[in-house]
Amino acid sequence: MAGSGDRDGGRAKADRPGGKTSRPRPPRRLPAKLRRDQLLDEAAKQLNARGVLMTSLTDIADTLGVSRNALYHYVEDREDLVFQVYRRSCEILARALGEAARSGRPALQVVSGFIAAALDPREPEIAALGEIGLLRPAERETVVSLHEGVIARLASLLKAGVAAGEVRPCDAVVAARCILGAISWAPLAAHWTRDVSADRPALIDAIVGLLENGVATDRAARVDPPWIDLSPLRPARIAAFDRAGLAAAKREAILLAASRLFNAKGVDPTSLDEIAEAANATKRALYQHVGDKQALVSACYERAYRIFFFSEDEAAALGLSAEDASFAISRAGALARLDPEISPLRPLIGSEALNAEQKTQMDAHSHTLFRRTRDRLARMQSDGAMREDVDLDMLMLVLPGIGTWLAGGAVAYDEPERRAVADEVAALMRIGLAPVASPHVAEA
Repeated sequence: MAGSGDRDGGRAKADRPGGKTSRPRPPRRLPAKLRRDQLLDEAAKQLNARGVLMTSLTDIADTLGVSRNALYHYVEDREDLVFQVYRRSCEILARALGEAARSGRPALQVVSGFIAAALDPREPEIAALGEIGLLRPAERETVVSLHEGVIARLASLLKAGVAAGEVRPCDAVVAARCILGAISWAPLAAHWTRDVSADRPALIDAIVGLLENGVATDRAARVDPPWIDLSPLRPARIAAFDRAGLAAAKREAILLAASRLFNAKGVDPTSLDEIAEAANATKRALYQHVGDKQALVSACYERAYRIFFFSEDEAAALGLSAEDASFAISRAGALARLDPEISPLRPLIGSEALNAEQKTQMDAHSHTLFRRTRDRLARMQSDGAMREDVDLDMLMLVLPGIGTWLAGGAVAYDEPERRAVADEVAALMRIGLAPVASPHVAEA
């Protein structure tokens, strides 16, 4: 070709005796799209590891070895960067699902191919959409529309799978949200616990295994333990002259309002004024009963762990088997996240803003919950109710992702719907989505 001929000819002339000395070529600049992709790759990693609040353009520029000003060729500001990262993450999910669906394979094989492609460690990291409230309205609408489009297509695939006998009867939309929740959680898993290595291929296998077959040894067995009564976690009526009770109730109302807003919008874009308005309190009351935003986040985590430990304690008080307790706790956890009067703070959200003492306290609670959950699941496995091939350490990494979407407030459910969704999520964890011979399993 002419271009390559010119370059070869130039080198030949320079090498001839008497020819001009050849000069080393300057490094070729990367194409603009590639430079933008590198920026978004690094931003996604930092957003997952540190959250929006602690991710700065300066840190990203330093990691990439460029000046902060150079980043403004590709993004307007931090909000625009988050928007571009979130939008690209949704586009990656949509592309991965489309490519998997074109294979023409059975529904669950398409799902497993979709998960493997979306989480391929050789591909760009997907950012969890944890702080979507930071986006400007038009940008937020774009991201939500893209994300809901992936859910709709995935749900349609699952519905077709049910009709073809490839998927057990289920709520396809709930199942689709759980699948996307597991995918979005995977890059965060290493930050949730430091006790095990978040090996990506093993994590993908664990997600696929859980979503296909759950953990139960006998998937056809009916498991229907009593519902854990969550009413003690809802706001209580306090006598008018109970000053201590009223103060505690005001604090709880503030923490509930803050948890709901943090779950829906993220910590950084949620103002103290918004929290005060949602709690029907003054900003002064927030400082009086809790403190500043950092204290609010810490107190919301304390409250969330109190809610999680409550379900564990109640299941133990009921004297349930490890299998029944696991189902009851999964169901209670899902219901608590869906209940607007309980709504515990989502895992990891805003944790990067805590000080060292608060992080130490949160880590202690996390370790206790991790140990109690793992011990219960280990008993379930030793009882023969959980398959022996289930890797408990990998399962512990995967499980939180299945239900993270429940607290986001993206979908509003009434009381009967909340119980049905909680049942569906617990059943998904127990028996997965693969067909089961016994027709009563879908009710488990």
